[in-house]
Amino acid sequence: MDKILLIDDDEALGYSIKRSLADRYLVETADTPRLAYEILHNTPDISLIFLDIRLGDSNGLHLLERIKKDFPDIPVIMITAFGTSDTVLESIRLGAKDFLTKPVNIEDLIEYIEKYKKNKRFEICGNEYVKVEDVTSKGFIGISKDIREVLKIVANVSPTKTPVLIVGESGTGKELIANMIHKYSGRRGAFVPINCAAIPRDLLESELFGYEKGAFSGATASKPGKFELAQGGTIFLDEIGEISKGLQSKLLRVLETSEIEHLGGTKKIKLDVRLVAATNKKISELMDENLFRQDLYFRVSGVTIKLPALRDRVEDIEQLAKYFINIFAKEYKKSITCLNKKVIDILSSYTWPGNVREFKNVINTAVMLADGKSIEPEHIKLNLTENDPGYGRETDFNNINEAVESLEKEMILNALKSNNFHLSKTADALGISRVTLNAKIKKYGIKIKG
Repeated sequence: MDKILLIDDDEALGYSIKRSLADRYLVETADTPRLAYEILHNTPDISLIFLDIRLGDSNGLHLLERIKKDFPDIPVIMITAFGTSDTVLESIRLGAKDFLTKPVNIEDLIEYIEKYKKNKRFEICGNEYVKVEDVTSKGFIGISKDIREVLKIVANVSPTKTPVLIVGESGTGKELIANMIHKYSGRRGAFVPINCAAIPRDLLESELFGYEKGAFSGATASKPGKFELAQGGTIFLDEIGEISKGLQSKLLRVLETSEIEHLGGTKKIKLDVRLVAATNKKISELMDENLFRQDLYFRVSGVTIKLPALRDRVEDIEQLAKYFINIFAKEYKKSITCLNKKVIDILSSYTWPGNVREFKNVINTAVMLADGKSIEPEHIKLNLTENDPGYGRETDFNNINEAVESLEKEMILNALKSNNFHLSKTADALGISRVTLNAKIKKYGIKIKG
């Protein structure tokens, strides 16, 4: 039987709640912080705490802070007859899960208990969960074939001086790959990134090459450019496709001669800089439209690395999820040990237009919303589009299980169609056994052609 601790200086309320819940829960009551702490230290396995914001002369928020420090795994629900936005925000900041308002309704109380009580089944992940292991990495997270090929190229090209062009959609990790190339290059200088799309075109030249005092209005002192700052190291030109045609000519000259001149200067500065560039645009189309010089393209693309979109490497979803869950759980001081397998299905079926950057934000939100030891489907908030399974049907379901089952059925149907209803190929594509596939086909009443 679950043990509940009610901390409230209203003795009549404590007695009433204890009596009303006696057949379902073991309820301990405390009317002072001192007594509450005695119970917490002497009573094992408290599942949930209800804490009044006002405890006579004591402040419930101060007690909340102490409880979350000494007993971080026990959920706390604040009780209040009156509250302000400041009170709510401060309580949530200190770790409270929710609020229960007075007068207390027993049915509401039971609903809160069942929703927020510490669930022991998450302490050891059940069959419907995967364990969230501590996946640590300062590099690229991924085990898919495409990512393995990318890492092979990185390993081979890093020690050379060959210019590298990284192409891929926004959010795929182009700067991370550029940083890895520099890290494994053995070069002792700095890694200097510059986003060519984020700097006005009329200022980009001075940012890249530097300038002398008086070179233009506002140039009150000489300033080195990014190329100089990367001396002996690597310069990363992100979104190189945004550079104007005029600046492209000057950049080409710099790459051919390994020399620069400050704006307003005449002295040539010899460079020892490795170039890595990136773009989310198709350079071939820019060249066809006469927006990008072909000779510059050949100069910057000694080796081209194409980063796959997240939707094209679904096998990396689980590892990425564990990685980001660990990061944000530490940041928010939460103990999350389990990941519902249905969450992996949901994440794997989404198209991820923002790629890993969007994925990271979704996991961040999920960890913030998580109430206990696990990440559940209701914690996943996606920006569904009409191309995503489940779009526009949120109101068709009575609960999250119905929504997930509908999504699973649609995924199986799509996989069957893509593989001409060949069961073994479909099972392989879905990452499940043929026995499991047959069971799901029977469960959802899917008719097999042929």
